[in-house]
Amino acid sequence: MTRILLRPAEESDADFLFSMASNPEVVRWVGDGKPWSRDHFDRRFTQALSATGSQRPDVQQWFIGTDEDRHPVGLLSLIRRSDHIEVGYWVHPEHWGHRYAGEMLLHAQEHAAALPLAAQVYRANTASRRVLERAGFTLVDDGEPMIFRSPPVP
Repeated sequence: MTRILLRPAEESDADFLFSMASNPEVVRWVGDGKPWSRDHFDRRFTQALSATGSQRPDVQQWFIGTDEDRHPVGLLSLIRRSDHIEVGYWVHPEHWGHRYAGEMLLHAQEHAAALPLAAQVYRANTASRRVLERAGFTLVDDGEPMIFRSPPVP
């Protein structure tokens, strides 16, 4: 049984999310690996909020993973591509090591419209690779970044 609940991101999540987006350890493997400025974060957050419930291709949706007490622990990002849903996740450093990322991935399939999930991970990001492998993802491209896919959807 999972301990994580997943809900769409809300305006009130801005400070929590920015605390991760501006943290060098959290964003080390995201984009250029540099912490996000407040302006950059605000633009991305506004886009994500406006996409809530969207099934349009290439539109990023953000979901908040919360613990049993409804305290936020992380972010799950979903982007619909032509034949899959691209997933990304951040867990707040206070919650690292509790397997929350894997639990958020379990919930991701609920929002995937029966499409397989895919994730890109840099080879050196061993923690994220372990998360994907534990969640049943398999390596489909050994490049840099590596690409993992979820098991086929029944």
